[in-house]
Amino acid sequence: MKVKDVMTKQPMTIGFQETARLAAEKMARAKVGSLLVVNKEGKVVGIITDRLLGLYLGRSDRKASEVKVEELMEENVISVSPEMKLTKAAKILEELEIRYLPVVEEGKLVGILSVSDLAALVDSYIDCVLVELGARVKRGEGKKV
Repeated sequence: MKVKDVMTKQPMTIGFQETARLAAEKMARAKVGSLLVVNKEGKVVGIITDRLLGLYLGRSDRKASEVKVEELMEENVISVSPEMKLTKAAKILEELEIRYLPVVEEGKLVGILSVSDLAALVDSYIDCVLVELGARVKRGEGKKV
């Protein structure tokens, strides 16, 4: 399985000159925990998360409408290819202890892979296993005790 099979297509983005308030509003409306920060050309230059927003604004006297995204964003963003094996991308998330990976192809943003995407995949597999087990029980398959 590849990243492109699980990633969220059309990730939410924001410009680095926008405000923290707008970032928070966009995240709340879309029910997401991050926004990829892009420059005028659409290239990913950072990421802002609900956690970064909360930590900064919780200890600052500044209003969210006065703080620019570029002041809060994480600039060291690692991206992955949509063709990367999902297991490798999951390992990157685990090793770096991050929740999001932008997915870039030929310099163009094509998606985002999140821990939530992986959790949804695992959840769907568990559902499939339970359905199969239920079917086997109904057919009387399995070891007799």
